[in-house]
Amino acid sequence: MKNMKFNILLAALLLMGGWKMQAQEYLPMVQEGNEWHTFYLEYYGYINYSNYVFRCSGDTLIEDVRYVKLMKTRDGDEPRLFSLLREADGKVWARYFFNDPRELLLYDFTANVGDVLIVGYPWNHYVVDSISTEHIGGFDRKKLWLVTYDNLGNPHLRETWIEGIGSNLGLPWSGWGVGVSDFFSCLLCFHQKGELVWQNPEYNTCTYPYDAVEENKDSEISIYPNPGNNTLNICTTLQNACVEVYDMNGRIVHSQEITENVTAINTKNWSDGIYLWKVISDGKEVESGKWIKE
Repeated sequence: MKNMKFNILLAALLLMGGWKMQAQEYLPMVQEGNEWHTFYLEYYGYINYSNYVFRCSGDTLIEDVRYVKLMKTRDGDEPRLFSLLREADGKVWARYFFNDPRELLLYDFTANVGDVLIVGYPWNHYVVDSISTEHIGGFDRKKLWLVTYDNLGNPHLRETWIEGIGSNLGLPWSGWGVGVSDFFSCLLCFHQKGELVWQNPEYNTCTYPYDAVEENKDSEISIYPNPGNNTLNICTTLQNACVEVYDMNGRIVHSQEITENVTAINTKNWSDGIYLWKVISDGKEVESGKWIKE
């Protein structure tokens, strides 16, 4: 009898623990009033950058399928319809033309590590490299780390998705990748019902300040001017450090030891565009970011 009571109590405790350990419900992102502030840069022989605000506003019915309207505002202009979104069972699809019945898969939060996803345009084949969880806006949100590979099997394009928020590139540009040389985009902020939920830690602003020094107040490193022209300055007091600079195709264009508080790199012969920098100290990456030459 004692054993039976013990087993019943143990089962009850396990059941209670099971309820507590259950995964929280999926957090949707296609919701009325959700707002994404996105920085966008185009390069076609000259640099053209803009701040976009995307907002879910209203819906429409097409062939008995209900879509949410994604409105776009560019640098304060009047909002315009950008695309139609549909979300179900942890996935998000987009339609860009009313007379085009095709839907593009933008997100799939049901994917597992190792899955291959064909998302966005031009329909990149992403591999789910890893999955983690991050507490944002009062919720534990699933975070997917995606990567594509070149013909030699080397990592090529990378992207990150956050449940309920979307891609680090911006909501509608999932699948475009960050290695394309003629454009670049990144999500700066995400608002829900007018309240800030997520802030990009690399920029700390919802409107990119083009003439500002890329500097985090808590950081040991500052990069300036950004954008710049013939010189890239790196200010840091780190010891036993070096800086590496890559183009947007992942090719290293410069490597240099840091021996002074301010290290000046001559960029006169570099092509205009976006570059990725990272500072390495004692064999570990300390900080990284983006620099624009114009």
